[in-house]
Amino acid sequence: MGAISALGGAALAASQVTQLITDVGFSTVINGKTYAADVTYSNGEYVAADGNISGAAAGGTSVAAAENNLINRIDELV
Repeated sequence: MGAISALGGAALAASQVTQLITDVGFSTVINGKTYAADVTYSNGEYVAADGNISGAAAGGTSVAAAENNLINRIDELV
């Protein structure tokens, strides 16, 4: 696995870099209402979540997949 040298000489594995740079916000409109959520990377999976709705979290193998899965989950919940 490749590594990127961090400041100070410490090396980070590619998965650690992905985790550090993946913190994406997005919004979607479902039934006329706008929902805002975040996508993070944890334990090898992208996780999208809207902290304002209980149970509104979904995973995926990419940012887009996690977002789409969350949109479907919110649609089920509301």
